[in-house]
Amino acid sequence: MYYLPELVIVAAGFFVLISDLFMPKHHRKYLPPLSLGAAAIAIGLLLANVNVAAEYLGGRFVISPLTTWFKIIFLLGGAFTVLLTWNSKRFERITAPGEFFSILLFTQVGMMCLISSTDLASLYISLELSTIPLFALAAWKRGDKYSGEAGIKYVLYGALASALLLYGFGLLYASSGSLDLRVVGDTFTATPLAWIALALVISGVGFKLTLTPFHFWAADVYQGAPTPVTAYLSVASKAAGLAFMFQIFFGMFGAQLAEWQWLIAALATASMTVGNLIAIIQRNIKRFMAFSSISQAGYLIMGFIGPYPEGAPAMLFYMLIFAFTNMAVFGVIMWYDDETGRTDINDYHGLSKTNPVLALVMLLALFSLAGVPPMAGFVGKFFLFSIAAKAGMHWLVAVAAINSTISLFYYLRIVRAMYIETPTEGQRRLPVSPVMQTTLAVTTAGVIFLGVIPLFYNLIERHLTDWLRWFAGW
Repeated sequence: MYYLPELVIVAAGFFVLISDLFMPKHHRKYLPPLSLGAAAIAIGLLLANVNVAAEYLGGRFVISPLTTWFKIIFLLGGAFTVLLTWNSKRFERITAPGEFFSILLFTQVGMMCLISSTDLASLYISLELSTIPLFALAAWKRGDKYSGEAGIKYVLYGALASALLLYGFGLLYASSGSLDLRVVGDTFTATPLAWIALALVISGVGFKLTLTPFHFWAADVYQGAPTPVTAYLSVASKAAGLAFMFQIFFGMFGAQLAEWQWLIAALATASMTVGNLIAIIQRNIKRFMAFSSISQAGYLIMGFIGPYPEGAPAMLFYMLIFAFTNMAVFGVIMWYDDETGRTDINDYHGLSKTNPVLALVMLLALFSLAGVPPMAGFVGKFFLFSIAAKAGMHWLVAVAAINSTISLFYYLRIVRAMYIETPTEGQRRLPVSPVMQTTLAVTTAGVIFLGVIPLFYNLIERHLTDWLRWFAGW
């Protein structure tokens, strides 16, 4: 039963939801450990079968090294989100914790099924299962107008993206007569109808990955949603968007992918440039991270440009790095927001003098996002840039390098505020809960370890390459 990890998360979601109905209020502190335990068991099962390739449900549900590594990233993003929510002050204020953690677990089930799906119907249903619950999570802060606005805008943009995607899938089914991804790809012909279908599908993918010009929802949703939810959107939801793009570009249109390099390069260039330039003028740190996330999506999809077997492990490795890095940044953001209620970048003045360890965590994570060696982000970008260079897209590598330099400028704004500016009046040393200390220690260790010893890239590459070469031969 290689689909046991999905069953573990489903069972945990229902158990957390039902037990919360009968659990005394003072016993709800056990809900986060239950959610974390389920994620740990599922990750252990996945690692134990990382080399397995199998098919279920008539080939509609596939297990492979590719799907396994994606599922590990989904579960890591969910586990880090649970840890952030478990922070004492945050957990005390959360309404309906049982529903919150169960919804979080169910979104992970949708993401895990998404990467294992091999036909249009199950792919779409899995995508909606991973997306629709996020609408509720974004608006979880009842009575907060910004959270309500985030939920409404996320619903509207998400509904539009789903409609475009479903219409595109309908056109692909009409042109091929099949729901199977491989059959759809084999029968694809460059007709006006097929190009319209492809444009609609890419629009839906762009929404999930926050690619320009489909990124307009991100800033308002990131700002208004509860900070743990924002962190989850930036990591797990983006990983689900990447998984969906894998299914479209590799699983469906792998044979035509080489012909679409310029389309992918254009999306990458637009996302990197727009995200970086708009991030420069942001003052709210969560909006700042939204545009940072948009630019990171541009770097991420560069892996679709190069040779097929090589691009996949590079993107997966970068997504793993991004999970640790972004969770470290949002951990500090959430801690500071909980303690002070401040989210302006200028509010971080003098943080290195009052809380030097937290300032160091933020510094290392921001340098990783900027691609400063020896942080993990540098290694991840190096592999992605190498993929584009091998494909002959040297101009794209130059654009990405320029954008990385621009990003260093605006990341240094926060570093300057923490290390050079003087603390504001009344600023003092703030306490850090043990759970938050653990979360930041683990994420920071990942940022450093994956950069200094990029062992996981070799591990991912070894597990994926043979399987991807076989898969590319269909």
